[in-house]
Parts: sequence; structure tokens; C-alpha cells
Amino acid sequence: MLRNLTTTISALIDDDCRVFYTGMASGFDIIAAETVLKFKEKQSDIKLIAVVPFEEQEKSYSNEWKTRYEQVLNRCDEVNVLSKEYHAGCYQNRNKFMVDSSDYVVTWYDGKQGGTRNTLNYAQKKKRYIVNVNTEYFKEFNNSQFKMDI
Repeated sequence: MLRNLTTTISALIDDDCRVFYTGMASGFDIIAAETVLKFKEKQSDIKLIAVVPFEEQEKSYSNEWKTRYEQVLNRCDEVNVLSKEYHAGCYQNRNKFMVDSSDYVVTWYDGKQGGTRNTLNYAQKKKRYIVNVNTEYFKEFNNSQFKMDI
């Protein structure tokens, strides 16, 4: 996954993308943000913006993910906290915010029902380019308009 993610982010930067968003979820979101931050070390014009659905989102994370969350958050150029507390729909609000602010959606999608699938359906409706770095699952949400060697 990491090699495909690194290649994808590199290709987006080569395509003049300079602003990246992260939803700060444990797992793929934080790993993708850490990858962007590695590129940012070499190219200062790259921006990373965190979109946090509610304050203390990380409270239920393991200690390792809490640490990584804080490290990423401290290095972001901007942090948008969308709600003071958790409420039904807050993750969907975060995802829509990021899709509405982006041209590309980079994801690790495995075909399962849930928030990622809903977000990708929304991104398709908004005509965003979708790049799924999960090479095991290329059935849906691979945007043929955006081809990349990964």
C-alpha cells in the first residue's frame, strides 16, 4: 500500500497538486498525511490541511495512533475542526468538506459498504478524480480519466 500511495502522491505533485487534505482517521488517513509530510520536507510549497470531524476525535485511538495523530496535526498548515462534539453525520460532513475542496480523491477502498463507499459515491457525483491505491480492488471507483503508473 505504501509504495502505491507514495507513487500516487508523487504523481499528483507532478501534476501540480499542492494542497492535500486529511480526515485524520487512524489508519489510511494518517498514513497518507505522513506521506504528504515527507514530500513537504523537500517541497515547501506543499500544504497539508487537517479536517477533523469533532474535537477529541482521537480519544478512542490506541496510544500509537494518538501519537501519530498529534505528530501529524502539529505539522499541518491548517486544522479545520468542524464540530465541538461527536454527532450523527459528523464523519459524512468531514468527508463532504474534503471532496468539495478537492479535485482528486485518493483512497484505499476494498469494496465494503460504509463511509468510504458513500464518500466515493459523492465524489463521483461531484465529478472528482478518484484514485484507489488498493491494487487488490479495482472493480469500482477507478477513474479512467486519471491514469497513473502505480
